[in-house]
Amino acid sequence: MSGVILDYEHFAIHDGPGIRTVVFLKGCPLRCIWCHTPDSQAKFPELACKSERCLHCGCCGGLSGQLPVVNPDESQLDAVSHCPVRALECRGKVVSAEEVIAEVAKDMCFYQESGGGLTISGGEPLFQPEFTREIVHLADAKGIRCCIESCGWGDYKHLQSFIPYTEAFLFDWKASDPELHRRLTGADNLLIRENLCKLNADGAAIFLRCPLVPGINDQDEHLDTIARLAEELTNVKAIHIEPYHPMARGKYLELNRIFDPQLPEGFPPAELIDHYISYIGQRCSKPVLLP
Repeated sequence: MSGVILDYEHFAIHDGPGIRTVVFLKGCPLRCIWCHTPDSQAKFPELACKSERCLHCGCCGGLSGQLPVVNPDESQLDAVSHCPVRALECRGKVVSAEEVIAEVAKDMCFYQESGGGLTISGGEPLFQPEFTREIVHLADAKGIRCCIESCGWGDYKHLQSFIPYTEAFLFDWKASDPELHRRLTGADNLLIRENLCKLNADGAAIFLRCPLVPGINDQDEHLDTIARLAEELTNVKAIHIEPYHPMARGKYLELNRIFDPQLPEGFPPAELIDHYISYIGQRCSKPVLLP
C-alpha cells in the first residue's frame, strides 16, 4: 500500500499528547484562504522554486519559469536534480505504509517516555483513506499510539474505520456559518458538522481545533458556536485555539500562487488570543487552550 506524503516532522509537541512524529499527507478537498501548507493541497508531488536562489542559468531548461507543475514526469524531475543551487524542489513523494512506519518507529523511545506517538495530518487523511488506514493499522501492531488530524470533509465510513486504531481525533472547526465556510474554504460545513457529530456518537475522543484569523472568522457568533458545540458533544475533550500566522507567504510564491490579500500582514496580538480563550472558556466547561 503506497501513498503520497509531503514530509515528516519529528519531535512535534503541538499535535496530540506527548512527543509525536507528524506525517503530512498530500491532498485536501478544501482550499482554506489562510492555509499554511499550500504544498499539501494537491494530491500529487509538485514542483516549487525558491526564486531568491535561482541564477537563471538555464540548467533546468527553463523549468523554473513554467510553474506550477503537478505530478512532474521523469524528465522534469531530472531537471530539478541539475539545479546547481537547489532552487527547484519537488514537494511530495510516493512512499509505502511500511516506509512511513519505519520512519515513525525511529522515535519510539520518545513516545514511551512522553506518552506520545504518531499523528497523521495533511493535507487531509480522508483524501487517502486506504493509505491512512494501513498506516494506523501498522502503527497499532507496533504499539504506536496514533492521532488523526482531519478537516472532517469526506465519507464517514473512513473516519469510522480509523476509530479502533486512533487515540484521538484533532478535528478542525474553521467557520460556523455554512456560507462563510464556503467562501473561506471552498465548501460548506454541513458534511463536516455531520461527521463531527457521528464521531462523537461513536465514542471517539475529539479535540476541537479552531483556526482563528482576525477579521476573517473570529466573529462572536463563531466563538459562541465553538463553545456550544464543545459543550453539547460529550466526547470533545478540549478546544484548541490555533492563532493565524503569516509565515506561509513564501510557500505561495514558491508555488507561483497568490497569497490572499485580505489576510492580515502579521501575527495577532497576544491580548486578542487571550480574548478568544477567555470568551470561549466563559461559555463552556471544556478546557480552552493553545495546543
